[in-house]
Amino acid sequence: MRAFGLVAVTIGLIISACTTPPAPGPSVSEPAVDPAFVHGTDRGDTDRLAAAVVTDAQRYWAQAYPDAFGSPWRDLDGGFFSVDTGGVGTPPPCASDRQEVEGNAYYCQSVDAIAWDRTALLPVLREHYGDTAVAVVLSHEVGHAVQQRAGLTEGEPLRLEAMADCYAGSFLRWVSDGHAQHLRTDPDQIDAALRAITVFRDPVGTTGHGTAFDRVTAFQHGFGGGPRGCTGVTESNVAEPVDDDPNEPLASLLDTTSMAEHFRSVVVDHGGRWVPPARSTGCPGAGEPVGFCPSPPTVSADPAALSRTHEDIGDQAVTTLLASRYALAALSELGQRVTGERILCLTGAFTAQQPHLSPGDLDEAVQLVLDSDVVSRGGGAPMSGSARIAAFRDGVTSGSTECLK
Repeated sequence: MRAFGLVAVTIGLIISACTTPPAPGPSVSEPAVDPAFVHGTDRGDTDRLAAAVVTDAQRYWAQAYPDAFGSPWRDLDGGFFSVDTGGVGTPPPCASDRQEVEGNAYYCQSVDAIAWDRTALLPVLREHYGDTAVAVVLSHEVGHAVQQRAGLTEGEPLRLEAMADCYAGSFLRWVSDGHAQHLRTDPDQIDAALRAITVFRDPVGTTGHGTAFDRVTAFQHGFGGGPRGCTGVTESNVAEPVDDDPNEPLASLLDTTSMAEHFRSVVVDHGGRWVPPARSTGCPGAGEPVGFCPSPPTVSADPAALSRTHEDIGDQAVTTLLASRYALAALSELGQRVTGERILCLTGAFTAQQPHLSPGDLDEAVQLVLDSDVVSRGGGAPMSGSARIAAFRDGVTSGSTECLK
């Protein structure tokens, strides 16, 4: 059974972690897909959305699968199962009772079927992350059906999950480009769905579906490049596979000596002269946690605002905010054209160079970059969360030299 991996206890994490209003999600055009073909359906709005997703997903793969794998696509012959996990009755395939499905969606390989919890999973996704999150979850499960047809079901679980995320990304790009018959989405709704993916990351010290960084990387790989390259997607191995240490105190994070030294090296290595920015608390606008003033070069931090970030997300989120302002200072010293992409790329490169970086640390940075445009401020036009993540990821994986090309 290939499951999306949201267990019941994680429902509370979804609700508590949601810091932005839900996007409206893809609209189901009229006439909406009748979910009569779904076993156990109540024919309500949630199952109508689910039916639209799996219908469009299979239509997508009917077009994309032959090009990617050289053979025709075959629709799922085991069917689709909507489960009321608070009710009674026959459990779906690959489950011994309905409660096993609570907070979950999965692909049952033995009968080629997909099941979802319409009570405690899909409605929560819709409320907190918008309908596009439902499309991501169910297209991920269809991705496992793609693997089954392509003979790609063996291997490391994390690699298989990354592939399914990648296939989901390729499908959502097709939807985003306006090719789907029933679904519509836009960049804001994609950002909301990525926030859901970051919540569905593996808890620290466990494995199953990958870190937030791994998951959004795989999704964006498919979104940007299509399904052909998804078989090569794997976990990043950027961060050390160790348990997270407790959050460092905010006071120690505000000591940016080592951060300033890192960016000094970047500037000097690329032919510039580094003038260490002064530090203050008065440069950003009211309520901004960090800021940069070019004349004289000054990085400022609002301890009260950073304290909220420290409490809500974690210590690495604070470090990421500060690093983004030193990245802006470095670009200014080098006389480089300042863009949000370069700021984020240099911030990602710094993040990857931190000693003892853990998966939990990297996930805190991903959450901050996805949720906050403060990290790209000073770089021109506003960027979507997805674009911010892509630029940050480029720095993590490629280093500062690539950021400055």
